[in-house]
Amino acid sequence: MSLEPETPSPEPPLVIIENVSKSFGTKTALTDVTWSLPRGQISGLLGPNGAGKTTLFRLLMGILKASGGCMSIAGKDCFEDRVVVKRLVGFLPDEPVFYSYLSGTEVLELSAGMHGLEVKEALTRLVPLIQRLSMQEAMNQYADDYSRGMKKKLGLLLALLHQPPLLILDEPTNGLDVESTRLFFDLMREQAAAGTTIVFSTHLMDQVERLCSHAAVICSGKLVKTGSLAEICGSRPLEEVFVELTTLGA
Repeated sequence: MSLEPETPSPEPPLVIIENVSKSFGTKTALTDVTWSLPRGQISGLLGPNGAGKTTLFRLLMGILKASGGCMSIAGKDCFEDRVVVKRLVGFLPDEPVFYSYLSGTEVLELSAGMHGLEVKEALTRLVPLIQRLSMQEAMNQYADDYSRGMKKKLGLLLALLHQPPLLILDEPTNGLDVESTRLFFDLMREQAAAGTTIVFSTHLMDQVERLCSHAAVICSGKLVKTGSLAEICGSRPLEEVFVELTTLGA
């Protein structure tokens, strides 16, 4: 009598958001948001200005506490376990800001120490990426004097420094030239192939179509559509579908 091998249980999503709402006084920023992100998936978070994207990111990072519902990363509550969660997330803001008196290297050293990493080992691990980003000479210059594109590159190094399982990227290619944007795409594909979950907000629909397998559209604090790009768009351009969804959801 032969026994068939047991089918392994599917791995739970890295990020689970269930019926999350957030209010600021009488203003409701998010309403009943439900979304999950498996490991290794690249997802775009799309929405008009003021739709709730930044609020959702801040909730995920434990900066804000949800008014209702629950959200977790790797089984850790995003707010109650926020100290641990910060080690699970790498964040790249739209406009990175650095101390005016620190060089790029010193910014990385400070962040490595705050994450409890062995500083020399962490920076040595980043050397190949620093070279790919053409940042070697800039690392000894004051980070506050960098161009916008260089600040974005340093911000990406900071996001990847502690090898987090989740990357949250806010308009990550703003300020990058064509070559650097292409390199960013390559890096994100490599990270996803290694199991990193990536979610980024952007207003550039062509970048979502080129890089993402999945997306979520948010409008007026509500998720109006989630799924694979094929499920969301069918045979239509993403921009056309986005305009339709945000017009209906407004």
